[in-house]
Amino acid sequence: MTGSPLTRSLAGRLLLAVGLPTLALALGGILWLRHEASVAAPGLDPAFRLAILGLVLVAALMAAVQVAAVRVLVEQPLQRLAAAMRRARAGDFLHRVEVRGAGEVADLARQFNETLAAITDLHAARIDDAASLAAMQRELALARELEAKVRELEILHRLAAALAATLDVDALCGRVAALAAERIPGTAFALLLAEEATGELVVRSVAALDDGAVGTRIDLRGGLAGRALAAGRAVEAAAPGELLLPGAPGPLGAALGVPMIHRGAPLGVILYGRAAPGRFEPGEVRLVESAASQVAAAVDGARLHQRMVRLSQTDTLTGVENRRQLFARLELERERAARFGEPFALLLVDVDRFRELNEAVGHAAGDAVLREVAAVLSRESRAADRVARYGGEEFAVLLARASPGEALEAAERLRRAIGETAFDAAPTGRVTVSVGGACFPADARDLATLVDCADAALFAAKRAGRDATRLHAAGMRAQPGRRRDVSTTGAA
Repeated sequence: MTGSPLTRSLAGRLLLAVGLPTLALALGGILWLRHEASVAAPGLDPAFRLAILGLVLVAALMAAVQVAAVRVLVEQPLQRLAAAMRRARAGDFLHRVEVRGAGEVADLARQFNETLAAITDLHAARIDDAASLAAMQRELALARELEAKVRELEILHRLAAALAATLDVDALCGRVAALAAERIPGTAFALLLAEEATGELVVRSVAALDDGAVGTRIDLRGGLAGRALAAGRAVEAAAPGELLLPGAPGPLGAALGVPMIHRGAPLGVILYGRAAPGRFEPGEVRLVESAASQVAAAVDGARLHQRMVRLSQTDTLTGVENRRQLFARLELERERAARFGEPFALLLVDVDRFRELNEAVGHAAGDAVLREVAAVLSRESRAADRVARYGGEEFAVLLARASPGEALEAAERLRRAIGETAFDAAPTGRVTVSVGGACFPADARDLATLVDCADAALFAAKRAGRDATRLHAAGMRAQPGRRRDVSTTGAA
C-alpha cells in the first residue's frame, strides 16, 4: 500500500479531513486578530506569538486525542471486522466479530455476524446434501450390484434347470446354446467338447453363429480355445486371429475362452464373443466361468449315463448289442412294421465247430474269434441293421425293412465275408458260420414264432453241412432233434 503514514490509517485520514481545516481556520483568525491589534496597539506582538504557540500546542493535543478516539471507537472495530472477513474468506465461517456498544460500526459487525451465521447454515446444509448424495450414490451402486447378482443367479438357475432336464449330450449342448442366445449378453457363443477317444475339440452347439460350424474340429496347437484349455482358466483374445469364432463371418471386437473342467478333467471350452471391442468386465467373466462349471458337471454326468446305458445294452466281450437290447429292438421293429406295413427279418448266425476251436486253442483265442466275427458282422451290415450277441457263439442280425429276398442276400453276404476273413486266433486261419433267417410277417406274426422260425432255419443250415445259409420254409420247425427256441425276452 502506498501513501504517507497519516493516509494509511482511518484515524490519520479523519485528522487530515477534520483537524487540518479547523487548525487552518484558527490560525487564520489569530493572524487576522494580530494584524488588527498591531495596528491598534503595536506593543502587543510578543504576546501574540505566545498565543499562537499555545494555540498550536492545543491543536496538537486535540489532534492526538482525536486520533486516539478514532482508533478506539472506529478503527479498531473496523480492523476486527476486516480480520473476521479475511478469516471467513479463508473458510472459517464459525468465527464471530465482537460487537461493542452501538452505532453504525456495531450494526455492521452485527450484520456481518448474521451473514456468517447464514453462510454457516448454508455450508452445513451443503455438507449434509453432499453426504446424502454420497449415501444415495452408494446405495444406487449397491442396488445395481445386487441387480447384477440377481440376474446372474437367475441365469445360472435357468441353466441348471435346462441341464437337469436331459441326460443326452447333444440335447444338453443345444439347451446351453439356446439359453446363451437368450440370456448371456453378447453377440456370439460356441460350445466345444473334447472327444473322449481322441481329445480333439469339436464344436457341438453355437448361438448367433452359422449352424454349419457345428461339427468343426479345432486345432489345439493354437487359438483361443487351445490356450484356454492349456491354461485351465479364462483367457481373453490376444491376437486378431483369436477373435474369429467358429462360424463367425469375421473377427469380433472381443472374445473370451473359458475351459470346462470337472474333477480335474478338461471336458471342453466355451467361446464367447461380442462386437464391442475392449476387455470383458469381471462380472461377465465370472458369469461365464460359473456357467462353464455347471455345463462341465452336466456333460460329465451325461457321458457317465451314456456309458452306463451302453454297458447295459452291449455285450462286454464283443461290443455289439446284448440279447436284452436285441429283443427291445425287435419289439420296436414289430410295432413299426405293424403301423407302416413294412417287413423285417431276423438272422441267427452260429460259428461252426466253436467248441472244437475252444478246446484246440483255448478260451482266450475263442474270445478273440468271437470279437472278430462281431466286427465283420457290424462292418458288413447296413447302418439301419442291428447286430447283437444272441448267446455263446451265436449272433443275431436284425434287418430293418427287408423282404425275404433281401434277407437271403444279406445272409449270404455276411456268410461269405466271414469265410473270406483271416482269423489269426483260428488254427487254420479261417472261420465259417451257419446262418438261418425268418421274415416278419411272411413267416411269423409274433416275435416268439419269428425267433423259433429263424432258429429252425439255422438248424437246417447246420444239418446241410454248415457254412450254409437257409431261410425258413414250411416244415422246418418240426425237424427231428431240434430244441425249439421260443424265448422273446432278453434273458440269456
